[in-house]
Amino acid sequence: MTYVPAVKTTRTRTLTTVLALALALALSLSACATTPGAATGSGGATAVSGSTPADDAAGQPAEVNDVDLHFLAMMTPHHQQAVEMSDIVLAADGVSEETRDLALRIATGQQAEINTMVTWATDWDQLDLLEVHSVHVANGMLLPEQITALADLTGADVERRFLEEMRAHHVGAIAMTEDQVANGGFGELRDLAQVMIDVQTAEVEEMDALLG
Repeated sequence: MTYVPAVKTTRTRTLTTVLALALALALSLSACATTPGAATGSGGATAVSGSTPADDAAGQPAEVNDVDLHFLAMMTPHHQQAVEMSDIVLAADGVSEETRDLALRIATGQQAEINTMVTWATDWDQLDLLEVHSVHVANGMLLPEQITALADLTGADVERRFLEEMRAHHVGAIAMTEDQVANGGFGELRDLAQVMIDVQTAEVEEMDALLG
C-alpha cells in the first residue's frame, strides 16, 4: 500500500489546520462561549496530579477534570509531531520496509487518536486550551531544528535518526500518559490513554529490535 503524507513540511507543525476544522464544526453546532480549562502548564514534563473537577463548559461531562484537559492539550501536539516525523521517513528514499511499516502504523494510529481528542475538545469548548499548548515542546518532542535536520537526511541515516528520536518521543509520551491513566476523571480518555501506553510500549520494543 502506498502512503501519501497528509502534509509535507520540514518545520514543526502546530494544530492550526486541525483546530480550524474543529472550530468550523463547533460553530455549526452552537455559538457557545469558550471556557479554557484551569490547566495551563508551561510545556515541561511536569504531570498534573489530583482529580479536581475542571471548569464547567457547555457539553463537558461532569467527570472531566484538569488532568484530562491538560492531557488533551499536551498530547495532541505531541501526537501531531509523531505524525510529522513519520511523514518524513515515509517520504524518504532508501528506508527499510520494516521501518516504513512502523512509521505508517504510527502515522495512521496517532492521527486517529488526534481526531478523537480534538472532537472531545470541540465538544467541551476547550479549543482555546489546545491552541495555547499547541506550540509547547515537551516530553521527548523534537525542537524545530531537529525536525529540519531529520528531513534533510536520506536512506540509512534518516532511518536510524527516526528510530532513535521516535523512541525517545514514545518514552516521553508514555510517562505523560501514565498520569492520565492514574488521575484522569473521564473514563473514555483514561481508556484511550491505556491503549496509547500499550501500543507505544510495543513500538518501543520494535524500535529497539530495529536499532539492533
